[in-house]
Amino acid sequence: MRGSEGLKGDRGDRGFPGEPGLRGPPGMHGAPGPKGDKAPPGLDGRDGVPGEPGLDGIPGRNGLDGMPGLNGYDGMPGLPGINGTNGLPGETGPQGPPGPKGPRGLTGPRGRPGKPGTNGVPGVPGINAWTVKVNGTTINELLIPPSIAAPEGLPSLNPIIVHEGGNVRLRCAATGIPRPAVEWRKLDGSVIPLGSWQAVSVSGHTLNITRVNRGHMGIYNCIADNGVPPSANQTFNLEVHFPPLIRIQNQLVGVANGSSGVLKCDVEAFPEAVRYWERGDGRLLESGDKYHMTYNENGRYKVHMQLTITNVGPADFGPYHCIAKNEMGITKGIFTMFEIDPRLATPPTVQISGQGEVTYGEGPPKPVDLDDLCPPPSCPECPAPTEFKCHDGGISLFHLIGRMEIKPFGNETYKGIPARILDCQLYAVGKPVYHRYTNMSYGSWMRDPQPSTETGGQKFWFTNESDPYHLYEYENKTLFRAGTPSVTYTLDHPFKGNAHVIYNGSFYYNELNNPHIRKYVLATKNTHVLNVPMVATKGNNYLYTTNYNYMDFSVDENGLWVIYGIPSTNHTVVMKVNTDHKMETEYMWNISINNHLFGEMFVACGVLYAVDSITERNSKIRFALDLYKNQLLDVNLPFTNPFRGTTMVGYNHKNKELFTWDKGNQLTYPIRYHEIGYNTSKEDKGEPETSPLVQTGYDVYS
Repeated sequence: MRGSEGLKGDRGDRGFPGEPGLRGPPGMHGAPGPKGDKAPPGLDGRDGVPGEPGLDGIPGRNGLDGMPGLNGYDGMPGLPGINGTNGLPGETGPQGPPGPKGPRGLTGPRGRPGKPGTNGVPGVPGINAWTVKVNGTTINELLIPPSIAAPEGLPSLNPIIVHEGGNVRLRCAATGIPRPAVEWRKLDGSVIPLGSWQAVSVSGHTLNITRVNRGHMGIYNCIADNGVPPSANQTFNLEVHFPPLIRIQNQLVGVANGSSGVLKCDVEAFPEAVRYWERGDGRLLESGDKYHMTYNENGRYKVHMQLTITNVGPADFGPYHCIAKNEMGITKGIFTMFEIDPRLATPPTVQISGQGEVTYGEGPPKPVDLDDLCPPPSCPECPAPTEFKCHDGGISLFHLIGRMEIKPFGNETYKGIPARILDCQLYAVGKPVYHRYTNMSYGSWMRDPQPSTETGGQKFWFTNESDPYHLYEYENKTLFRAGTPSVTYTLDHPFKGNAHVIYNGSFYYNELNNPHIRKYVLATKNTHVLNVPMVATKGNNYLYTTNYNYMDFSVDENGLWVIYGIPSTNHTVVMKVNTDHKMETEYMWNISINNHLFGEMFVACGVLYAVDSITERNSKIRFALDLYKNQLLDVNLPFTNPFRGTTMVGYNHKNKELFTWDKGNQLTYPIRYHEIGYNTSKEDKGEPETSPLVQTGYDVYS
């Protein structure tokens, strides 16, 4: 017999949408509509704009010269005058009161350094040695503790860079009597990968690593010991460079409408990659109320990226990308976020995972078996000694002590710069944030730190290295990242370089092949010009270590600054420019530091900062000169060039960040600063801050 009908089962999961059907045939044309009433005649048009006035006419010819006149008759000679008598001398007046005290003069130039002293007598190098007695008899052979000869020109802290898949040999040249034994260890205590084996330590004077992978990265320590104290050791910093690799555990993410979705990916890259998120259409995502991004580092080359999308709606479903980019390459991981129905009888979890792990990018090479390792060859002859490089670029104490001099520029009369708005000093420069990529080595992207209108703070500006006659304006960040300009300005005079700025609604730039600063007002398209003395306009004497700019423009809380070099001496000149109405020079500094020692410079809070190198991945900011006080500040800030080709560094005091152009990558660096705190006692007394340079009109002579 047939049993009774059972209970109705739960509703199954909703299937994926099917493919769209074929498009149907077009319908029949509709009947024509009724004819409309006749429109009334249009209004009269406006009068046209009056034409420009005509050119001046050609001047007429000069008239003929008149006939010369006749000479007049000589006059009658006059009578001789009578000599007057001398007056009596007046009485001596009383002594006047003393005049007011003149302004305090500038500090005089530093005196010449004294003659170097005579070198002392070199001492005799010492040696630790031990004598040995056997059965009361002293053995002639001494026992000498081990010593290790450092590799020539390679300090132990400098990294040894190897690309993944290559081979490396580390040699520990240890000597001593008896001959010491050498043992290799990793400084962090981790194991050393050797093909199919992993060793805590490796013995031998030479450590061979075949087919290097990212697991070999670290600091290696070789320890030499022969039983005679003390033992010797030396460290080697091994860096393995490889393009980014992205691993995704959950590629398909299902999220209920109105809830939150979480996307996760793991990145491996060295050098450290610039990381960011974007939608499938290429739109870059930024942290805020809608998107929350976190980056957790795990070791030297691993980072966990997580994107949380809150209050998910229909517009949020679709593909997402997590992207990592370094100088070795760029890798993109792909997610798909789709909607799930929370009204199912058995609702699923908030997220539905895709099947298995997905990897994007090139993984590490396969390890080589220990038996395949090549034995060390015979030791080659030592090469000829080379010059030891004792300085890693940028400024050093050698350039400052007794050498640097700060004085006014030329024999000029300055009005004096106004009091500084903020006295601060940078104490941290953050990691770079990616915004856009353009396939150009040189270029400029700008924002107005002091916009003249409310909407000016949202705009971006851009210049092309191959088109010096145009400036491109973008209404907002979306258009800028899409590369769609909203306004294109045509300049009457072309620009040179890529170090220009937008400030208070005007474009400031160096005019091509001329020693001029041009101010182009964006609203009226009017231009003003300011002549710059003793600046290069042609040739190879460029500013800094790059080969593109003769002038560098910088804007901070106090206004516009211009930096350039003097061709005859390579000294660095800083000029403060008043931008109100017509431009004029407020003050100029002549700093006896060679500008070719630096990669880039910028001004923040009235302090001149210099970046050591724009081609080294890890650089420093070690030079900071307070222009208001003529004082050097103690700074040592790390600065990174992720793609080792920075050609522009600018400061934006509105957003508190640095703008850079690094091999076509447009980046920003968040900064942190604290107030310097000059003249604290005067502020307590209610007195304004003053400076030797903040005066009311006086003459300055070099």
